[in-house]
Amino acid sequence: MLADQIARRWDKKYGVDTAGTVPLGSLSIVGPNKEYGNECLCTSPKTFDFMMRSLPEDLRGYTFIDIGSGKSRTLLLASRYDFSRIIGVEFAKELVACSKQNIASFKSEWQKCRNIEVVEADATQFVFPTTPLVVFFYNPFSSEIFKEVLNNIEVSLSQNERDCFIMYGSSSHNAIDWAKPTILSGGMFEEMPSSKAPFFLDAVRTVRFAIFKAS
Repeated sequence: MLADQIARRWDKKYGVDTAGTVPLGSLSIVGPNKEYGNECLCTSPKTFDFMMRSLPEDLRGYTFIDIGSGKSRTLLLASRYDFSRIIGVEFAKELVACSKQNIASFKSEWQKCRNIEVVEADATQFVFPTTPLVVFFYNPFSSEIFKEVLNNIEVSLSQNERDCFIMYGSSSHNAIDWAKPTILSGGMFEEMPSSKAPFFLDAVRTVRFAIFKAS
């Protein structure tokens, strides 16, 4: 598959291992929610940059958080933007170990943020930092778990009011069809204008996405 070939060339260029699809079945999982998780699939760089166009240009002071960060591809892509901090939340021990090695090995002339870490945790137990947030989801789990994590975001924002953007993308399971109304239902977020993503050669499938801002 062309997308996989491109992904592996990207990995070779930067000395990392982020390509490929990883089923959860054989992995060691933290917490009780393994059955609700989806396979690990690396993010298309072109798709990610396309999604980022909907965010403000100045991201200094924001923390970027990838919920279900897999092998850290999205964290590395986010590091080309001027976030103050980048955090991956991942519940598979093997993927956390791989991510830490990737972050340590990765070097690029375009990298703007080097403050990158991975937290080994069930997403429902993650405590969001009190900085302005950009929270990224690439269909990491089912609607049941997503609702719990979303509620945690909303509670955190209620306790400490600050800017927050949610980026939600999916190329399978029609996840955007339930994620969008779920995010809007609480009344805390509004959808931002965005263009439909085209098909990029470095993507396995076309990604449907939406961006939301805390109102």
